[in-house]
Amino acid sequence: MAEAIFKGAPVIIKGLQKEEYTHFNGQKGIVTDGPSETGRYEVRLQGAGYKEDKVLALKPSNFQLDLDALQEYVLKKRVEKAQRDPPLEDLSVLWTKGKGLSAKSLTWKRQKVPELGQGAVLLRVDKFAFSHMALGYLMKGFTRTFSAYHNFYKFPEDNLYRSACWGFGTVMESTHEKVPVGTRLYGLMPAARYQVQTVGGTIPGKTGEPSHVELSMEDVPFNLRRFQEMEVISDELEPHLEDWIISTKEIYTMAYYMDEQLLVDTGMINCAIISCASAKTALALAFCLRMREMRYVFGLTSKDHLEFARSTDLFHEVFSYDDIESLPNNHTVVYMDFKCDGELRQQITLRMGTNLMYNMVIGPAVFQKKMKDQLFEKRAREVLFDESSWRERRRLVAEVTKTGRNEKLKHSYKAFIERMKQYITVKHVGSVDGFVKMYDALYSNAALPSHVHVCSLHSDDAVDEIWNA
Repeated sequence: MAEAIFKGAPVIIKGLQKEEYTHFNGQKGIVTDGPSETGRYEVRLQGAGYKEDKVLALKPSNFQLDLDALQEYVLKKRVEKAQRDPPLEDLSVLWTKGKGLSAKSLTWKRQKVPELGQGAVLLRVDKFAFSHMALGYLMKGFTRTFSAYHNFYKFPEDNLYRSACWGFGTVMESTHEKVPVGTRLYGLMPAARYQVQTVGGTIPGKTGEPSHVELSMEDVPFNLRRFQEMEVISDELEPHLEDWIISTKEIYTMAYYMDEQLLVDTGMINCAIISCASAKTALALAFCLRMREMRYVFGLTSKDHLEFARSTDLFHEVFSYDDIESLPNNHTVVYMDFKCDGELRQQITLRMGTNLMYNMVIGPAVFQKKMKDQLFEKRAREVLFDESSWRERRRLVAEVTKTGRNEKLKHSYKAFIERMKQYITVKHVGSVDGFVKMYDALYSNAALPSHVHVCSLHSDDAVDEIWNA
């Protein structure tokens, strides 16, 4: 007992036998001195109602540590220790409400990183990938169907909001007993330098699976709760894979789930058409379809990206949007619509006729172009792919639960990375000006399909200027 007692330790009085002292039993106090030569400790009573502090000289057997108060004491000391000198400065990428999603809506903010409260962590956002997926999160933020992705990391100013990007972060400070400093996390990060976030809980990993840290995020719908879970990264991860993981892991997982839903809904159909064939998710989907030996996988893309899509050798043939009439129409076929273009779907429907069995629209329906020159009322079955809904559904279907699909997803992803390394180049962005140019190219659909962009706001170049639209 004596070894655990220290000055300032919160304790509970117990075991006093003399009648004049028994009323102190159960009261709380603070150790103020000791041990004396007699082995006793001075304990100052708290909240006892005395005009002056009441101090008792007690043997170690007459008090015990107040564990609840001790935990609060330790956390308080951690918070005091965490106070920074000099203070940390955050740099955040933000979008201005009412200005759309073009580069004109971009703005940058510097602000002091707040101190930690109890049960919180300070994340250093080491790097994040920015792609059409992050841009899509912003778009989905304006639709009720998909809720608001930018609500994950709210910004204090009402007229500003932000997207979240897949990235890596390091816990720099922590007041949560189960999340130590130095923990590396993978998950949905804000486009910023730092983020202070309350920890909702920790999820131990099952055999062969990583642990997770769950962050507390307000107003996040239940079906999007998984985005609050940050995967704890082990030291075994090879550093050269980090850029590829944040650029492609979520993309590949979504494409894999699209393939699963297609398999469950249509059976072993052997022909598929994929629009936006040069997009990374479309490439991943083609990889998944070819992995299960689909006989015909055709791509559709713009003339500018035609040669790139063909060079990946993931499609049996790639056509431009101007060559719809050249698409083979002698097989039962499904159409995977990444372009969200109703007019294009109609053209394909007319070309394929009764051989078109199924359309899967990938993306929020509100952004589909309006149908033009509608010639008939009924079209092939159209399904809007929603990843969160499929995650729930896939737990129940035998084609998933009884075929080892999760293991196949884990192991095939490594092969996909190796395949992408042959055609894709990682471009690092470390400055405000570089981010704006990259974003403008992505938004304008002028970025090269052979590039992925990994960003960090910690380099010296990032603070040379603050650009405001």
